[in-house]
Amino acid sequence: MGLTVAALLLALVLLYLFTSIKIVHQGYQYTIEHFGRFTTVARPGFNFYPAFFYRVGRKVNMMEQVIDIPGQEIITKDNAMISTDGVVFFQVLDSAKAAYEVSDLYQALLQLTTTNLRTVMGSMDLDETLSKRDEINARLLNVVDHATTPWGGEDHARRDQGHSAAGGYRQRDGAADEGRAREAG
Repeated sequence: MGLTVAALLLALVLLYLFTSIKIVHQGYQYTIEHFGRFTTVARPGFNFYPAFFYRVGRKVNMMEQVIDIPGQEIITKDNAMISTDGVVFFQVLDSAKAAYEVSDLYQALLQLTTTNLRTVMGSMDLDETLSKRDEINARLLNVVDHATTPWGGEDHARRDQGHSAAGGYRQRDGAADEGRAREAG
């Protein structure tokens, strides 16, 4: 009887110890909460936080990540319709801010970049949007970096994958125009 109680007690102690050990993988940081309140950040490696008093709040990826900006149509300053898409490279620098200052970091970055892409490209003429990709990237990077600072992130670069004109502006193929003129004449 005494041996059974001792084995049960030993099992409970081992269970408590194993649930208190937090192993954080390289490239991640875990936020640790004490009764639901943020207290510290667990860094990669072996961490010990007594179970039932402390728990992992969020598991934050600290590696550089990519968000695909879906294609969208934008009206330029000279009322030309263009289609554009892109990607954003970002890295979380402060896991506590990324976990607690914004509810969904990825969605917030996607919406912020999409909105500012429309603003930046909408303030330019069609010719400028086609010839000044570096300026578009620099302006967008400046705006997004400034906005994401409170979230603990850094927007490394936004790459404009490409845009094409449509709607108010249409490129014509000179050979096709010449063929239509011959058929009409």
